[in-house]
Amino acid sequence: MKLRSFAVKIDQNEAEAMSKKRMSFFGRLLIGKNPEVEIKTFFIENKIITYEITNEPPFFINWLRKGHIEKHKSRIRMIADGSTSGVALYDDAGTDVVDMDVDEKQVQLSDFSDDMLVVRGNVLARRILRRRVGGAVSLETLEIQSVFRPYHVLFYGKLTEGRKVRYMSIPADNCVVKKTF
Repeated sequence: MKLRSFAVKIDQNEAEAMSKKRMSFFGRLLIGKNPEVEIKTFFIENKIITYEITNEPPFFINWLRKGHIEKHKSRIRMIADGSTSGVALYDDAGTDVVDMDVDEKQVQLSDFSDDMLVVRGNVLARRILRRRVGGAVSLETLEIQSVFRPYHVLFYGKLTEGRKVRYMSIPADNCVVKKTF
């Protein structure tokens, strides 16, 4: 299956080393000293949503200047995760989008509709803009792009049907989602 994805920057050996660092004390107790680890790479669909921002000046400033202030237009981009519907501000610095050919078993399409992801992105964009800009802000959706994000998923123990398996996912594109602004 051909798809647009973020470039894979971490190989499976590095992902296994990172998982050992991230694992808590209790996680190590549950898994044991030398667990059997199976690593699989999955591609999860994300949506990059581009909004056009129209920022109107506050009423009293517009009234004082007798309507001579023009509306300011700019753009903001949000990325929405298709499996959790989580939304974050998207900064494309340092991210490479490449065309890949992967197996269909490795692909997980979005579980949520585009409309729901647009609404969630709209809410977060308004919150960010209210803190940074203030005033009346209107948002219009310009574009929705589908892009896949690679993850290395480490399964600890044998993968047998009906048994609970411990796992840890490591983003293979080495991107970090920050929730604070």
